[in-house]
Amino acid sequence: MISSVRPYLIFSVLSALFVLSMFYRVSNAVIAPNLIRDLGLNAETLGILGGAYFYSFALLQIPMGPMLDRIGPRIVMTFFPLVAALGAFLFGLGESFVTALFGRIMIGAGMASVLMGSFKVFTLRFSPERFATLVGINLSIGTLGNIIATSPLAYLASTIGWKMTFIVAGGITTLLGLSVFWVLGEEKDKAGTPVPSRSSGPATSFAQSVRMVWGSLAFWQMGAVAFFRYGTFVGLQGLWLGPYLIDVEGYSPIEAGNVLIFLSVGMIVGGPFAGRLSDRFPRSRKEVALWGLALYTLCLFPLVGVLKIESPFWYGFLFFFLGFSSSFGMLIYSHAMALFPTEISGTVTSWVNFFTMLGAATVMPALGRVIESFSRQGSIYPEEAYHLSFLFCFLGMMASLIFYAFCEKEKKS
Repeated sequence: MISSVRPYLIFSVLSALFVLSMFYRVSNAVIAPNLIRDLGLNAETLGILGGAYFYSFALLQIPMGPMLDRIGPRIVMTFFPLVAALGAFLFGLGESFVTALFGRIMIGAGMASVLMGSFKVFTLRFSPERFATLVGINLSIGTLGNIIATSPLAYLASTIGWKMTFIVAGGITTLLGLSVFWVLGEEKDKAGTPVPSRSSGPATSFAQSVRMVWGSLAFWQMGAVAFFRYGTFVGLQGLWLGPYLIDVEGYSPIEAGNVLIFLSVGMIVGGPFAGRLSDRFPRSRKEVALWGLALYTLCLFPLVGVLKIESPFWYGFLFFFLGFSSSFGMLIYSHAMALFPTEISGTVTSWVNFFTMLGAATVMPALGRVIESFSRQGSIYPEEAYHLSFLFCFLGMMASLIFYAFCEKEKKS
């Protein structure tokens, strides 16, 4: 009985952890006014605090891949979420910028294993023909974390407080981390043979992996578009669209959260759609990703101030397609896995993810520096400050997309 339901248990626990990871990533947007008030922040330090999660997350992607390939996801994905839980407790209990910063760094470090570890589990325990579909569904479910970080988080912050909210999140993270150790226990196939918990086949040394992956132009092309795709998206969703709607459009925090939800709704719809499309046309993963990310780039343009958006309806419409098209970025991982040997799948996807998280760690505070360069009235920044930062997002995404357009396609089998 346990054997028959184990795949569902595995997928459920991994998805729940990814929900928390996504919640932690973008949670600062709605509680930004609380953080400014309680911790004495400005736009630049707020950007640093928002990006802190991604600093540690990005750096840990370099050793994370080899650890997943050699140690296996069971141990790695049990230990690191417990680190994240400690970080959530520290963030919730912190009374200063420095304490909160260390808490965010620990949360980022702890969550660094979740998505790439899930990819490794999908590779080891599920059919390869279902990989992109599973990733898409996982992304879609994980987007619930983004939704929780909008209106529900605003509500919790106004009732039990943002500090207590993160303490509760830390407790849930602890339970899920321990659950991973159980659900990823030894599994046997129908013949009674144990299913491997890490990659089988000839071992590839770390030095060989570095030469094989970092010496490939395709890797850098995928890394560049991953950097700007996620960096711009999380910079907008995770922090700066919230203050923009509040400062420029005059929305309340709850009203801003209601509109920002459509970014997550778009991702919920787009993730399974992109994954299914990729698995149906496995020889065209690059083209599917390219067209989806071209739509994402196009959707960034209205934010630069050229077009006046008059109502919450049109913001919701735009944000839906921003989320929908951004979800095609996850196909970059499928594209990367198709270009390199299976035994280093964890290494390849983690190193692509390094650029993904480096983008978030870099772009979010960079947008803060741009906005901070403008004079403000009280705590409110001018419209032009936000529009210039959004133009940076559009131009960076366009340049990286052109670079990726010349990337190598999937290798012929």
